[in-house]
Amino acid sequence: MAKFENILLIEDDPITVMVCDRIIKMIGFGNHVQTKENGQEGIDYINNAIKENKELPDIIFLDINMPIMNGWDFLEAFEAIKQQLIKVPRILILSSTVDPEDYKKAEKFSAVEGFISKPLTQEHLNDITIN
Repeated sequence: MAKFENILLIEDDPITVMVCDRIIKMIGFGNHVQTKENGQEGIDYINNAIKENKELPDIIFLDINMPIMNGWDFLEAFEAIKQQLIKVPRILILSSTVDPEDYKKAEKFSAVEGFISKPLTQEHLNDITIN
């Protein structure tokens, strides 16, 4: 039995997407993994789910550096709509950054629960508890 039903992975690198999808499903962390290639696709997905009264993801894994709309811009847009949500998805930044400023910046967003350094591993997923 999976810990979570729906997971949204916002990531532009196809190899990272494949690795994340495989590890999430292999250890039973999530039943459904939806992927979006950039923040704009991610925010559009959430907006459409709100409009169509569909279930939102339980957890969002968010890359920072992406084309079109990066992770920071996604978070700005998400902050603007999150008050419309009955259940706010948990957001974990998934990044290869080592810049301490990125960690500080992430703390400014109330929706961000944590920061995971790539690659996503079973240990990372085991550390995420059900709220």
